[in-house]
Amino acid sequence: MKILFNPTSYRRGAVWAVGATAVWKVLSFLNALLIAAYFGAGKATDLYFYLILAMGLGVYFLQRMNAAVIIPEAMTRDAQTPGQARPLLNFFLYFYVALLILLTVAAWFFPVTLGRIFSRFPQADLTAQRSLLTLGFILFGLQLLASYLQSVLEMYHRFTSALFTPLNALLPLVCLVMLGGKCGIASMFYGFIASYLLQSIVFAGWIKYGLNWEFRWQGFYAGKQFLHNLGSNQLMELANLVSSVLPLYLLSGLSAGLVSALNYAKQLSDSTNEVLTLRVVNLSKIQITEDMAASRWDACNRHYLMTHYVLWFLLSPLVVFSFYYAQDIITLFFARGAFTQRDALEAAAFLRPLLLILLILPSVLMQNNMAAAGRKVKEFLPYGLFSTGLFIVLVPLAIWLWGAFAFPYMQLVCYLAGLAVSAVFLHKYFPAFVLKESYRQALHVVSINLIALVPAGVCGALTAGLHVWWRIGSAGILFVGFLMLITWKSGDLKMFYTFLRQQN
Repeated sequence: MKILFNPTSYRRGAVWAVGATAVWKVLSFLNALLIAAYFGAGKATDLYFYLILAMGLGVYFLQRMNAAVIIPEAMTRDAQTPGQARPLLNFFLYFYVALLILLTVAAWFFPVTLGRIFSRFPQADLTAQRSLLTLGFILFGLQLLASYLQSVLEMYHRFTSALFTPLNALLPLVCLVMLGGKCGIASMFYGFIASYLLQSIVFAGWIKYGLNWEFRWQGFYAGKQFLHNLGSNQLMELANLVSSVLPLYLLSGLSAGLVSALNYAKQLSDSTNEVLTLRVVNLSKIQITEDMAASRWDACNRHYLMTHYVLWFLLSPLVVFSFYYAQDIITLFFARGAFTQRDALEAAAFLRPLLLILLILPSVLMQNNMAAAGRKVKEFLPYGLFSTGLFIVLVPLAIWLWGAFAFPYMQLVCYLAGLAVSAVFLHKYFPAFVLKESYRQALHVVSINLIALVPAGVCGALTAGLHVWWRIGSAGILFVGFLMLITWKSGDLKMFYTFLRQQN
């Protein structure tokens, strides 16, 4: 067991993180299937999924503060003087503990009021689900604390902390099976709370005894650059948070079942994002930060291109095939029990644009990480705010004109606009950065997948009317077969394998 608590390499850390997150998402997907079968898409599931999605966005908001400002600053201080980062890290630990206490008190006494502030659900529905709101806000505080503690462990290369991730689906699954008949969908929250409470305790003990840490208050000098980066990053992330919550807020006031349909689609698109993209990008940021701190531009470009290529190589087949067969995939996984055909149509309408966002997200996140790694967060602020502000202005209009399913397409358009603006920033502040080469790689990989899709599309047309298992199965085998042949002939398969071997 001792080896689990020792430092690991980036490659091994990526393997641990991706593997553990994959197990978590498989279990989470099973949870979603059970919820769809037990409860379908209605008022209770809308509120439950709204809380889950909104809390996830809130956690990501503060995770970005950890990843983009606090951890890079701590790494720089430790590089200058070993141990100098600990007062800074302790300060933010106290901040998250205080936030947990505040959220718990507010959730216990004012859950319906909080629900009315952050959603458009009718008060009668919120009052009927008072306990669900209370449990949700308590869970939010625990998620923030556990996430921060894990970020500290990962800073010191304790990447095996990711092995606790499957608990975030396993314990809710157990509670759903054992308590679902009595407590309804609230049983999921009992499992979530147990999981994050356990992780918070284990991670805190791991930091204290594994890193010989003292959790005592120590004064520290924040520094002008750190404060500027912190303020700039959080202003940008606040805009991102508003842009993410705003569509959910607008959907919560529309017809029942839309928030649930969105969540079922996101279960498919976000699974890959959380299993692969976020994990690999976060580890890549630490590696690139070390390269830039030492002014190793050749290594920085090599690591960036390697990570970017690997992500596009893995994501493109999934996105291209799933976009074409979105309706069949939703039907295959969710169309049973209380889940109706109308629910399947709505979920598929959300899924297609979400898949396109999934494909370009590695480029968006990795370019944002360049600003954090180079400690140019303040300079990046106006560039980062452009696409977010554009989305905040346009999404209410898009939903009003074209309905609920327009918002992910608008999000996609704004992401693309953000990439264009980010290119200007990178050229100005990091002229040695190989941005054009990363785009050339991405277009090359997508082109290969589109060519491989042609015979799979013909197969789908010829098998129309057959059971969905046969349609997706036969087309999928044909797609993978042609893709393997093309990548072998083009040399991409060999390059992908070489990139993996070069990771250190």
